[in-house]
Amino acid sequence: MRGLIRVHPCHPWPLQFFRFPIWANLGHLWLLPLFLSACAHHAEPKSPPPASPALLSTTHRVEPWSFRGHRGSLITTPNYRLYSTCTDQALVSQLPGFLERALTEYTTAFGPLPKPTLHLDTFLLADRSQWEALTRQLMGAEAPTYLRIERGGFASGGRAVLLPLGPRDTFAIAAHEGWHQYTQRAFRDPLPTFLEEGLATLFEGLTPDPAEPGRFLLSPQSNPERLAQLRRADSGRRLLSLSQIGDITPDTLLTQDQDAALTWYAQCWALARFLSEDSRYAPSLHRLLADAASGAIRTTLTARSDSLYADRVLRARQGAEVLTAYFGDLRTSAADFDRFVGALLAPTP
Repeated sequence: MRGLIRVHPCHPWPLQFFRFPIWANLGHLWLLPLFLSACAHHAEPKSPPPASPALLSTTHRVEPWSFRGHRGSLITTPNYRLYSTCTDQALVSQLPGFLERALTEYTTAFGPLPKPTLHLDTFLLADRSQWEALTRQLMGAEAPTYLRIERGGFASGGRAVLLPLGPRDTFAIAAHEGWHQYTQRAFRDPLPTFLEEGLATLFEGLTPDPAEPGRFLLSPQSNPERLAQLRRADSGRRLLSLSQIGDITPDTLLTQDQDAALTWYAQCWALARFLSEDSRYAPSLHRLLADAASGAIRTTLTARSDSLYADRVLRARQGAEVLTAYFGDLRTSAADFDRFVGALLAPTP
């Protein structure tokens, strides 16, 4: 396949690619201390050869692909299409298998969840200039918001647009944005944003595979960057209450200082860990995610009030209504969460 599909900005993919709810058009930004430093444009790389089929699983199909004259590869797996002009062929060859393993985690870590019915398209561009060009082509009038991302990438409408950051960090961002891709394609109802982002940060955690050098395994508890930010916020008395966490959205974070944004993401990570690890809350989290996949959150919210209330809550994607509907009294949940965070921050014996 040669060249990106030429499209009008208002219709970034053919019609069959719009089989996801309207809320999926909301993008997700990558926020991690390592990825927020200033990043100059890289020098123009040499065009890489296509990824070697010998390095890939037999379930992966490799074809030539190019973007604006830069040669690369399109690698198709059972659930992903990886479009890449990245010159690091070892990274490109490992990424498809990693994405498939991440999807297995998305669909099993919180109880059984459905797989997407369409491929998840992931773009890994060789440099900043290519990344900006593709962002403008895909996002149209919304592109300026995404172009403010200095390093990393974003997910929108089931697609991820990424820059390579070395093996570990590229896999971490691919797993984070991969969760967003997955929910955008597979969930009929949206999650509250703080929970959506919190669950995505769980998948950033990686550990080296002792059986295979250079390969990484997903490890939700292994996220030193988020934990370090949580410690800094705690020492500076900047931690937010549970209700404050629920009232913030990533859009508002772009207008705040970097430290406030990173603290919110760190607390979302802690909240996702709390809800998934505490045996009193994990079953309700599993039910919430199953309901999001099937579209039953709306039914649950309607039963508490009416359909207008349910529509308002789902559109807002913030506030405590969904937490209360699935986890009970907010004051009790907040107290339990505070104790969990305290245990996370306690000195290691």
